[in-house]
Amino acid sequence: MAKPDMVSNRISIGVGITSLVTIFLVLLLTTFSVLTLVSARYDSRLSAKTIEATSAYYAADQQACLWLAEVQAIVDKQSQEQWQSLITATMPEASVQADNDLESPESLEAGCVFSIDSNRYLDVRLLVTQDGNIRIIDWLIKATGEE
Repeated sequence: MAKPDMVSNRISIGVGITSLVTIFLVLLLTTFSVLTLVSARYDSRLSAKTIEATSAYYAADQQACLWLAEVQAIVDKQSQEQWQSLITATMPEASVQADNDLESPESLEAGCVFSIDSNRYLDVRLLVTQDGNIRIIDWLIKATGEE
C-alpha cells in the first residue's frame, strides 16, 4: 500500500510545478510587454524631438543658402567697390568687412548668423575674392551658451 501514496504525491507535485511555471511565464511576459511599451513611448518622444531639431536646422540652412545665392548674385552683377554695402543690405544682421590680412587687400569676408532654436545657431562665413569667387570659410552649428 505504500506505493499508491507515492504515486499520488508525485502527481500533486507535478501539477503544482506546472502551475508555478505558468504563473512565472505570465509574469515574465507581462514584465517584458510593459518594458517594451515604455521603450516605445521613449523612442517616440525622442523621434519627435529629433524631427523638430532637424526641421529647425534645415530651415536655418535654407535661409543661409538663400543668403549665399543673394551674395553670389551681387558679386556676379555688381562692381567690386559695391560688394560690401550690397552684401550688408541683403541681411541686416550680416557682418561684412574688408580684411587686409586675407588673401589680398581686395578680399572681402562676409558672415551671417541664422537662428536654429533657442540653444543653437548656424554661423556662416564667406570669403569673396577679388575675382568674384566665393569660398565658404565656416558653415557651423554653434551653441548660444544659454540652457
